[in-house]
Amino acid sequence: MVNIQYLFLVLFLKGIILLTSANPYPVKWKKECPHECQCPITSLSKSTLMSRWFTNQEVKLALCTVQKETKLLQMFQNVPTDTEILTVLQNTEVSYNTLLPEMISHLQSLQGIDLQGEGNKKKLKLSSQVFHVLPHLKFLSLQQINLGNVEKLFSNLQVLEIIQIINCNIGVVKWEMLEGLKSLKELHFIHSGIKELGDFSFYGAPELKRLFLSHNDLFSVQSNAFIGLRKLEILDLSNNHLDHLSSLTFPSLPKLQWLELKHNPIKVIFPHCFQLLNSTQRLTLGHSQQPTHLMKFSFRGLQSLIFLHIPNVDNDILLEHMFYGLNSLLHLNLNGRIMVLGDKAFMGAHKALKKLVLHNCKLRKISNNSFQGLYHLLSLDLSYNQLRYISEYSLQPLKSLKELILSQNKLTVLSEEIFQIVSLQALRLDANPWNCTCSMLVWKGNLTAKVSYTISKACNSAKNSSCSDFETIYKDDKRIIPRCEYPNKFQGRNVFEAIKILKCNETIHSS
Repeated sequence: MVNIQYLFLVLFLKGIILLTSANPYPVKWKKECPHECQCPITSLSKSTLMSRWFTNQEVKLALCTVQKETKLLQMFQNVPTDTEILTVLQNTEVSYNTLLPEMISHLQSLQGIDLQGEGNKKKLKLSSQVFHVLPHLKFLSLQQINLGNVEKLFSNLQVLEIIQIINCNIGVVKWEMLEGLKSLKELHFIHSGIKELGDFSFYGAPELKRLFLSHNDLFSVQSNAFIGLRKLEILDLSNNHLDHLSSLTFPSLPKLQWLELKHNPIKVIFPHCFQLLNSTQRLTLGHSQQPTHLMKFSFRGLQSLIFLHIPNVDNDILLEHMFYGLNSLLHLNLNGRIMVLGDKAFMGAHKALKKLVLHNCKLRKISNNSFQGLYHLLSLDLSYNQLRYISEYSLQPLKSLKELILSQNKLTVLSEEIFQIVSLQALRLDANPWNCTCSMLVWKGNLTAKVSYTISKACNSAKNSSCSDFETIYKDDKRIIPRCEYPNKFQGRNVFEAIKILKCNETIHSS
């Protein structure tokens, strides 16, 4: 991911340079650019990496490359004093250098610095006070840099809004690191070897809205680390080593909308661990290689949650109250090992649920009342399981169901009541070992060869012309027509051809 970001940035900046040389802005630099650098005047708002951080205003950007023969002090001294964004790319062959305050103290117009090292040795080192001489610094990006005394590096940079740290060793995040960052809104500590979050780690950044701590070495987190983040909207803890969640994991985060916990080997979700996250709307947790056990009331408190995905659930049976309190849930996606759906398995998440995916769950049995209360469900995916039979009673509560996916199971027969669901528009039955008899006379070919597609469409919103919404459409696809496995003479034929050969009529229901 880091390499891709680096490539995009380099290509984008090269594009800026070419564009600027062909169509120069009327704004002029105070002095010439040093030979190690290129100095376009451009807008960074269209950059895929910086569009969130900069507006359409013109900025003076200096892109400098540190080569083996580059004298660092001389290069920085020659950078124009009116530079607003400074990007420094370090070549792998350079010797060890330290960036000192006096090298950049004349660049009083700097709003953003992007320092990119190369290789694992991190040859560019930073003095602990190096950025404190820049009173207007708003954006700071460091990749593969030796941070030196990291506890003093960022503290009290009161106008700093964005910090992006990638592949820089940090170890422990202490509260002193972020002390006095009154304007900080976004913080990335990614691929930086973080093993521990100390108490009150982010207390010095009360305006923080987006916090990214992915691809680190965290084995546990405690609620004390996140105290004070009353405005936090996004928390990304993905790709760490977290193995459990409990009521001690998260404090009250009243504005948190998106919590990302994917690619963590979470073994168990204890009750009430999300009790104080009442505004969270999106949650993904767990790892495809590590089974995750759910308990009753595991998700209590997530009253605003809209989307929940767990890639490797490990429960013999789903019971009532496991999804208690998910009053706003629209989309539930579970994979892993769920042998049985018990009675009222989804009560608590039933009020708004529209899409339920139980794909590849080793599911064998569905109780008659498993889907009790799911009156608003539009799509049910039970594909890639081990179902041999589905009772007509289990689907009766699904009054609004438009799509039912039963592909890749072990079904040989199907209750005719399923075809009587009035709202149904698509019924996937392919890749099952069907026993083709005249009981299939009630099957509807127009349902069993339909595939759903989600498309975007313009919203009917006068306030926002760029608004977009989504719509599900169903298209014919002959490749998914169900085929016979039995009797042997029909093996491989599609079901509807077999019915014709059997010369079935409305009064005959078996061969």
